[in-house]
Amino acid sequence: MTTILTDNCCNCLKCEKICPVSGINIDSKTINDECIECHHCGAICKTKAIHNEYLLGHTTQNTIQPYEFEQLMQQRRSHRNFSNRKIAPEIIAEFIENLRFSPTASNQQSLQFTVVTNPDKLLLINKLTITTLSKAFGGINAFTKPLLKLFLGNNKLSKMEQAKQKFMNKKELNKQMICYNAPALILVHSETTPTGMPCHDANIWTGMAILYAELIDLCTCINGYIVNAAKRNKSLKNTVNIPDTHTIYSALLIGYPKNRFENKVDRPTPIINTIT
Repeated sequence: MTTILTDNCCNCLKCEKICPVSGINIDSKTINDECIECHHCGAICKTKAIHNEYLLGHTTQNTIQPYEFEQLMQQRRSHRNFSNRKIAPEIIAEFIENLRFSPTASNQQSLQFTVVTNPDKLLLINKLTITTLSKAFGGINAFTKPLLKLFLGNNKLSKMEQAKQKFMNKKELNKQMICYNAPALILVHSETTPTGMPCHDANIWTGMAILYAELIDLCTCINGYIVNAAKRNKSLKNTVNIPDTHTIYSALLIGYPKNRFENKVDRPTPIINTIT
C-alpha cells in the first residue's frame, strides 16, 4: 500500500502531476482507490514522502552509450543450435527475477513463468506441437480450399498454403524443429482475462529477455509454434502443469550458443510515416 508521509512532503506536486490515473491529492495527502501501483510517485519524489514496500532508494544513473545499445541490437540473432551445456537453475531464476523491471502495458504485472528443463518434457512439447499444428494445417485441403478462398481471398489462402508446405517440409527434415534440443524453455503465461494486456506484457518481456540474454552469454529463440499449439491443444499446458485458466503468450528457448555469428547483417530500412 502506498501512503504519503506528511512530514516529508514539500508540496512540489511532482507526484500528483505524474500519476497516470490522477490518484494523488497533495492538498489532502491522500491516494485514492484508482491507484494502479505503478510507483511513479515514489520514483520521482526527492524527499521520500511517498512510502511503500517497493521503493529501493536512489536509482543508479545509466552509463550505457547509444552506440553500445546499437551494437547489442546488431549482434543479437535467433539461435537454433544450442551447446550441450546445461543452465544452472539459479541462473535462470536470476535471469527472470532481474527482468521483473520490464515495462508492462497496463501495469497489472500478471505474468507467470514456467521453466522446462526436463529433457523428456521438452521432447513431449516438441512432439505435441508438431502433431497439433500438423492437424491444424490438415484443415487446408481440396474440400476446404474453395470455402477458404471465398472468405479469405486468394492472397491470404496462398500464404496459408505456403506456410503449410514450409512447416511440413521442415518437419520431415528436422524432428526437433520446435525445441531444437535447447536445454531450457521459458513459457510466459497469465490468467486468461478480458481485461488487462498480458499478451502485450509477455511480448515486451520477451523482447527485453532476448537482449538481456546476450549480455550474460546466453542465446535465445522465440518460438511462436508452441504458443499457437497451446491455443489448440490443452494437453501442452497440462504436461507442464500450467492451469487450464491460463494462456501461454510467449515461449522462449534458451541455452548456451553452439556457434558464434561473426558478421553483422543489415536489415531493410523501416518505412516511417510522420504526421505533423
